[in-house]
Amino acid sequence: MRTQALWFYAIYSYVLNVHAASWTAEIPQTISALLGSCVVVPCKFNYPDPPKKPPEMTGIWHMTDYQPIYHPDSSKVMEKFRGRTNLIGDLARKNCSLRINHLKKKDNGPFIFRIEIRDFKMYSYTDNMVSIDVQDYPASPLLTVSGEVKAGDAVTASCSVSHSCPTELPHLIWSRSGTTTIQSEELPNGQWRVTSSLTFTATHPDHNQHLICTAKYQQVTSVQSSKILNVAYAPVRVEVEPESTVVKEGDAVEMQCSSDSNPPAHGYQWYNTTGTLLSEEQIYKLHNVSRHTKALYCEAINTEGHKNSTPAKISVEYPPSIGAQSGCVAEITGVNCRCLVESRPASRVQWKLADGKTENSSSFHSTDGQDSATVHTLHFHLGLTDVVSCYASNKHGNVTRVLETNRGGVLMAIYLSGSAASAFVLILVILLLWKCSRRKKRDDQHVGTQENIAPAKSHSRGKGPVEDPSATGGDNIYVNSETPYFEEEEEEEEVDYENSFKEDVYANM
Repeated sequence: MRTQALWFYAIYSYVLNVHAASWTAEIPQTISALLGSCVVVPCKFNYPDPPKKPPEMTGIWHMTDYQPIYHPDSSKVMEKFRGRTNLIGDLARKNCSLRINHLKKKDNGPFIFRIEIRDFKMYSYTDNMVSIDVQDYPASPLLTVSGEVKAGDAVTASCSVSHSCPTELPHLIWSRSGTTTIQSEELPNGQWRVTSSLTFTATHPDHNQHLICTAKYQQVTSVQSSKILNVAYAPVRVEVEPESTVVKEGDAVEMQCSSDSNPPAHGYQWYNTTGTLLSEEQIYKLHNVSRHTKALYCEAINTEGHKNSTPAKISVEYPPSIGAQSGCVAEITGVNCRCLVESRPASRVQWKLADGKTENSSSFHSTDGQDSATVHTLHFHLGLTDVVSCYASNKHGNVTRVLETNRGGVLMAIYLSGSAASAFVLILVILLLWKCSRRKKRDDQHVGTQENIAPAKSHSRGKGPVEDPSATGGDNIYVNSETPYFEEEEEEEEVDYENSFKEDVYANM
């Protein structure tokens, strides 16, 4: 009874071991690979335990007709596979992976793995054949970009491709600069995936631009994928059209505001250079433009922000006008005339004299830096004319202004200035003659007086009292024989000189 039990246990253990370690393999049925690249066939196998451990094994890959595509003895390998196949798996670890380099179009299989265990058994895993799908071109990369993008935000994009050759990774190239990272991972069925991640800061020029990822393989085959970036940004390049316009005073002008923004601008505002709000329409119409119309600029507004344009200049043309500051000034050296002309475009200015002559300006200069207001000057000598006309004209009209020279006053000033020396000499002569006449008269009076007072004492030249016998009441009369005459003479002479000088001056005039 005991013997039967032991026999039954031995049979059960043998059956269990055979089931647990049977001839099995894990090999994909089909693998996609790129023409000219390499392919790695992943392979895992199992077998019943041989009596001798560790066993001596030989791994072989062959066609269905048992022609080897790989054998440790290369002389046994088919000519078309010789030197292109390698068993990269470790048989001791039950790994039978095969590598085929420089894949050709006819390297499609199917291929079978065979294990030969010395002093045990040989087995071909015909139930686990693998075929190679040799593709002429690789699949396009898978490109993804993070969600909504705004100018100034960080953007992350990823590009990935699948391949069958882990030792020859495809080279992923981006069309935009940024920070990149590379990652590789193994996939089922003999495939690998390489992924490149790009991080960059979005700007408004990136909007509507293609972000391109190119996968370049070792056999100089390349494929690419692209996505159009949608970047939201505030208005940029806000412009007024026309940027500069020329109109005639009194005409109307129409100006339009445009901008580059995403989303498009939903509002526009017009201002002059003083900051006054003029309109809130995209098109602004000015009626009856004048020379005093200031430059304009517009502001574009969207959900991301706003921006102003540069000022748009309106060049208003008008006929000439001559300012009231124009006139002539007469001087001894001649007459200087000044004509202030305001016009656009600048006027042609001429001077017209009363004698019919026409003179060009001696010089002119701009007063506002834009030639809209110019000062023209003319210099001429006295005696030519009493009236000067300033004539200004441009393509929009002409104007004339008469300027008086005040020539008569200048001639009188010259006459007085020229005869000043003669008049002075004449006055001196008159005064000398008058003084001589007065002195002669006093001398005659003095002689008569001395004769009348002869009976007086002989020392009449003294300063003592002189008794006048004809005086009544016996009063004494003190007479100075010289000094009173001279004092009286000097006083009279001063008064008469002043009157006489005035008479002479008025007479001369």
